[in-house]
Amino acid sequence: MDKILEVRSRIYDQFHGSSAGHEHFFKDNHAEEFAAYYTAMYLIQDTGESIQSHMKRGFSPDPLLAYIEFWGVMQAIFIQQDAIKELYEAVIGSKLQIANVSDWWKLRDVRNLSAGHPAKRDQGVPATQRTFMGRNFGNYDRIECEHWDARAPQQPSHPTFNLRKMIEAYDVEGAQTLNVVLGALAAKWPKLAGSGGNTSINSTANGPPPGVHIAINLGDDTPRN
Repeated sequence: MDKILEVRSRIYDQFHGSSAGHEHFFKDNHAEEFAAYYTAMYLIQDTGESIQSHMKRGFSPDPLLAYIEFWGVMQAIFIQQDAIKELYEAVIGSKLQIANVSDWWKLRDVRNLSAGHPAKRDQGVPATQRTFMGRNFGNYDRIECEHWDARAPQQPSHPTFNLRKMIEAYDVEGAQTLNVVLGALAAKWPKLAGSGGNTSINSTANGPPPGVHIAINLGDDTPRN
């Protein structure tokens, strides 16, 4: 998550060191875009730092805790991706298009497979699928699950994946998308003379502006949304 977090910090500096707020986002008729901006920025940072910290520590040796941790990591990535899409739309003005053959979607598909609707997944797939995560599923470098497919009911498979490499590859793609957002901000609202910016944002200390109320959609499990 190093790359995503680094570009997010530069976006923060660019936004708060320019006239973007007063010229566009702080106006009443752009309240929704501003809500999307700051909510997405909070979510990208909080999920990124949490995943980054957990990857350094690894899954708990307690299989019951590790089980919950795995689902938490996968959902955090899902939330972060949705936040990047919202940030992109708020700044660029159009929906983000991600190629189906991408590390972004590979990671999202693994999440849908293992932590979306594991008991029964029948939307967006050729046939009903069911996935079972054992208590000793592995670690970031090798995770294994049991996968049942209605097309071969007597032959369940045991797919494995390297979650660390998948996250690292997604980190590159996510940062590339955020760089597009950064470029758009810099082009529309250059930094003001003498502005140094602020490289951090503490989501626990700084809440939304007074009077702003928002509803956050954390996404769903539908593939290719």
